[in-house]
Amino acid sequence: MTAVPAVLPAYDCWTLLETEDIARIAWGGPDGVSVVPVSYTITDGALWFRTQPASALGRQCAGGRVVVEVDHVDRDAHTAWSVLVAGTAEPVDVADVPDDVMQMRVWPVGSPGMFVRVEPAEVSGRRLSAAT
Repeated sequence: MTAVPAVLPAYDCWTLLETEDIARIAWGGPDGVSVVPVSYTITDGALWFRTQPASALGRQCAGGRVVVEVDHVDRDAHTAWSVLVAGTAEPVDVADVPDDVMQMRVWPVGSPGMFVRVEPAEVSGRRLSAAT
């Protein structure tokens, strides 16, 4: 079976991003490119996540350019999609974090750490479906 790729418009990318809650954040650091999984949410036209300030993600990407990737695969239907959000990751003071971001479901337990807002510069996506 051959997969046929289709470019997704930005509106569809944002709609798909709202259906998932785990992403991969990639950024360039002193040791090269790093990629880590994070819990995230979409609010006010931006992607939000939280991390610990002392983590590599908290130390190295705050204020810098990042790329966020979110994917979904349906193996039974032979379909998949992938969305990329490229932008600047800015730490946000907890007093300025929207309520729905404060309620974000996260997998790791512990203190909320710091909240980061990714201001999108580019949003792109692809959908794959099995050729008929």
